[in-house]
Amino acid sequence: MLIIWNGNSIKGFYIEFIKLKTYLSYMKKLFYLFLVLGLFNCSSESADDNINPNLESEFKGLWSGSFSGEDNGTWTLTVKNTGIVVGSFTSKDHNEIHSFSGSVDENGDILASIVLENVTGSFAGNLNDGLGSGSYSVNSRSGVFEGRSSTDDESQIVNHWNYYSAEYLEGWGSSEGDILYYDNEIYCPELYMEFREDGTFTDYFYADYSSNPNPVCPQDPMFGTFSVQDGHYEMLYELGGNQDLSESDIYITYPDDNTINYSYQNVLWTYKIDLNL
Repeated sequence: MLIIWNGNSIKGFYIEFIKLKTYLSYMKKLFYLFLVLGLFNCSSESADDNINPNLESEFKGLWSGSFSGEDNGTWTLTVKNTGIVVGSFTSKDHNEIHSFSGSVDENGDILASIVLENVTGSFAGNLNDGLGSGSYSVNSRSGVFEGRSSTDDESQIVNHWNYYSAEYLEGWGSSEGDILYYDNEIYCPELYMEFREDGTFTDYFYADYSSNPNPVCPQDPMFGTFSVQDGHYEMLYELGGNQDLSESDIYITYPDDNTINYSYQNVLWTYKIDLNL
């Protein structure tokens, strides 16, 4: 059979050939793309699988301090065994509580993102010989920070503490010397304070002094951040969810591993990990 190609036939064949070549080229690229993505996923999974849970950073533990410059406040962070950092960055000037996300390398260099809903800044410096220093930038404000690692005694605060008792000290008139325990009818059940490794705390306390045998207990605990300062814990309360921070310097002592005491408004407050001990 004799096939006669005219100009249009040749042109059409050439166009179809170009389309086929383009399609094959596209499929080849698509194949390589899936291949690379597959290798990347395998690599990521292998990296996670190779994390050594027994690896301990020499900088692990609780760290706290203050920052100054175009903003002022306190910061608290925990370096985990692997060098991962979690913490809080609290602005007193702008009543904002930010969180930390970052890491510390083997030289003590720390690099963390400061986050409030979205990343708002950075926290970079060095932790060495029990001292920390560096610079921060948050929401176009910048400055410097300094602080130190907490002692083993100071780090005991990170725990869940159940309310145990209140002893009324000098100045309470006829109530002076009275001790009210957690099972008194004026108290709501299961009162507590919890201090977390990221520098945040929850304080759930309510007493009904109206002689109501069934006190009305609020559902929402108070929330805030804490930092370890020289000889005391600085606590910044966020009241009512309105970022209204109130400042309290609490001098906490540890009579034993199960108990904390602190005096506030001439009342000696006692909390325990286990109420039965």
